[in-house]
Amino acid sequence: MSKEALHACVDQHLKHAALVFMLDNELGTHHGLSWTDFVLLMVLDAAGGAAPATELARTLYTPASHLLLRLLPLEKTGLVERASDGDGKRRVTLRPQGRRLLYEARDTAANTC
Repeated sequence: MSKEALHACVDQHLKHAALVFMLDNELGTHHGLSWTDFVLLMVLDAAGGAAPATELARTLYTPASHLLLRLLPLEKTGLVERASDGDGKRRVTLRPQGRRLLYEARDTAANTC
């Protein structure tokens, strides 16, 4: 990899980090969500409100163990629910309270973006 390409990657990362920082700040202040939580809720909503945990982790490009750490506080606050489906696999469901908060937070995220 050339130095220019490396610097371009670092610059892109820093721009992304700055945007995530702004989104975390705005979403946290107005809705009590991080950008990562918001994206997770968006993905669940786009999947019809529920998805197998393994599929959700794959879609979010995150290890299952990291997804679990993200889901625990969302579950405790009533935004999502984890339950075993008929095959014994974990399924994550967006609860009505989570959908409502997601819809309220969309304008904040859109305006920040």
